[in-house]
Amino acid sequence: MLVTVDGIVIGRRSIGENSCYIDVLTDEFGVIEATAHGVKKLTSKNAGAVTLFSYSKFCFSKTGVKYTLNSAEPKYSFHGISSDIEYLSLAVYFADVMKDTSAPEQESEGFLRFMAITLFELDKKRVPIELIKAVFELHICTMLGFSPDLRACRVCARYEHEKMYFDIDNACIVCGDCADGYGKPLSGLFMLSSGLLYTMRHIVFSPVDKLYKISVSDCDMRTLSALTEKYLLKQLDRGFRSLDYYYSVHHNY
Repeated sequence: MLVTVDGIVIGRRSIGENSCYIDVLTDEFGVIEATAHGVKKLTSKNAGAVTLFSYSKFCFSKTGVKYTLNSAEPKYSFHGISSDIEYLSLAVYFADVMKDTSAPEQESEGFLRFMAITLFELDKKRVPIELIKAVFELHICTMLGFSPDLRACRVCARYEHEKMYFDIDNACIVCGDCADGYGKPLSGLFMLSSGLLYTMRHIVFSPVDKLYKISVSDCDMRTLSALTEKYLLKQLDRGFRSLDYYYSVHHNY
């Protein structure tokens, strides 16, 4: 049986000298692991379409749950990412998150477009890298069904207050008036400025094509980065070696 889908290569592992396994993020089938024979040869017609982070149209031969690449036609290649090790390491972290959260053979509508837009921002470098990371971490949680409740204070339902706090454990916000009697020390909560709360609401509730159209102050960026990372890792209950590597590279810039 032949299967034709659009997808992004988010993983690649060598098989001998000339072939490899590729992990392809698709809307229809989640992440497909496929055998790509001979694509490491310079003469391979599919070589350019199966490089890491290539967006291509793939034709697979499917036998049971096994996929073999038949042909691939490149649609877009995010060349700018591979030219910068910091951006490349972050893209690999995003790919690992996608692989960890996408079940094979299950429809994952919307994830392909979100990944493509995120890789486009990494490629063009128009948005600070810390903001790209934070937007990805918080919005992927929303897409996976782990969206935090940012609508109003969990206790009194106030939408705005001069002091707002985010409770990672309960995925909610609490206003300053309710925080003292909330039953949790303030040291265990993230204090949110009005601008930071606005940013988080934007990331959670905006359509994908608007996600990266926002600016964040340096002070808020530090809090946002720590918050979104901690929230995502808590929801997934795991860490990522690719994230550790990103920090080892990032701290050198």
